Amino acid sequence: MSTSLMQMAQSYLVFARDGDMIPVTLLKARSGARARPVISKQTARAVRTMMELATGPTGTAPRAQVPGYRVAGKTSTAHKPVNGRYTNRYVSAFVGFAPVSEPRIIVAVMVDEPTVGGYFGGRVAAPVFSAVTQDTLRTLNVAPDSPVDDIIVPNDPAI
Repeated sequence: MSTSLMQMAQSYLVFARDGDMIPVTLLKARSGARARPVISKQTARAVRTMMELATGPTGTAPRAQVPGYRVAGKTSTAHKPVNGRYTNRYVSAFVGFAPVSEPRIIVAVMVDEPTVGGYFGGRVAAPVFSAVTQDTLRTLNVAPDSPVDDIIVPNDPAI
């Protein structure tokens, strides 16, 4: 099964919007998009909590953290198929949203065949997510929802 990065980003809308799905867009819509519920609010919030744990100090993506903001997301590391066979090449990704308390943006990062710093999504794509998310939230003047000193990134080179 294969999905595009845009499809992955759209699927995260369900968790960021408390169970509702809306059409994805790269442009600001003039009118409000029509939302349709696809899972319960309770389920969406439970998954959101789990996704926030993934960016914590014991999760798979502590490098996705953004100073002053709670973030949530999921890593992905996959062998890349070439000519119908899996190889030792990788596609690494991190998709997440922020701030967790009132999500405003979803950021999806994919690194095709990473060559520096390993190949795990939490190691390669999560730092890009962090940088893009930090700049975007500040550009949009989104109020912080976490103390800046809450960031803890383990010193483990495998993460």
